[in-house]
Amino acid sequence: MTAADDERLGPAFDTNILSRPTQRKFVGCWMDRAGLDTLVLPQVWRELTATPSGMSPTSSVRAWLRMRETVEAPFRWASLDAEQARRASEIRRLFTQVCFPRSAPDEITTNSDAIIISEGVVLNTDVLVTGDFRSIDHHEVNHVLAQGLGRNARFVVTLDDALMEAYSGGELGEEMLATALACVCPSDVGAWPVDDAFSALGELRAVLVGANMPRTSGRLLNRWECSRDLRGVVERALAMSAQSKSLRYERMRTEWHKEHGRLPPNVR
Repeated sequence: MTAADDERLGPAFDTNILSRPTQRKFVGCWMDRAGLDTLVLPQVWRELTATPSGMSPTSSVRAWLRMRETVEAPFRWASLDAEQARRASEIRRLFTQVCFPRSAPDEITTNSDAIIISEGVVLNTDVLVTGDFRSIDHHEVNHVLAQGLGRNARFVVTLDDALMEAYSGGELGEEMLATALACVCPSDVGAWPVDDAFSALGELRAVLVGANMPRTSGRLLNRWECSRDLRGVVERALAMSAQSKSLRYERMRTEWHKEHGRLPPNVR
């Protein structure tokens, strides 16, 4: 798929987000509700399926390869044509070491993060959502893109910021809480006690804080405490979990891991 295949691709996500089950489930549900598949950029795909020479693919790599072969999987597998690849290379030459402070100046054009960002730009994605705070200076990257390409809106945003904007307030705040609960609710129950849902939410919030998403974590607690119909929110989460295409395929992914005898870290 190139940008010409679909005028609305929505956001793209970096490897850091798509390789982690909790974040991947959250953004998958977000994309479900937006009517979009989760976009996988070419460099992200290469990193998700990277296998050192002479070694067998890990359970996670095998699951990704199997997912790509599965009909109607909830992902869009992006590709660049020759012209887009050339433009992406030109964009990378705009970046400075300040954009990627942990890379040497002569490494910028081949820097993995720079490649991912440039691919998202040439494919005209809405934004590039990242969980990386350490190797990318988001402000500098957005400044360079604004100066070099005339992009006035932020392009690189954190997942914490992206979720705050996607679920900006009012009913959307309640939707955010139900979506979060859908990601952690049991898949094999007809009812879910509110107290059990609150315990699961607490575990999720701890994961989000560890993933540099403190605002999302705090806001979920606020919405829980202010909800006038927790039973209704929990029931909505159960229905969302059952209907979510992304979560259905996440359950399939878990079964695939079990087939190979082990689960990767943090898989519920």
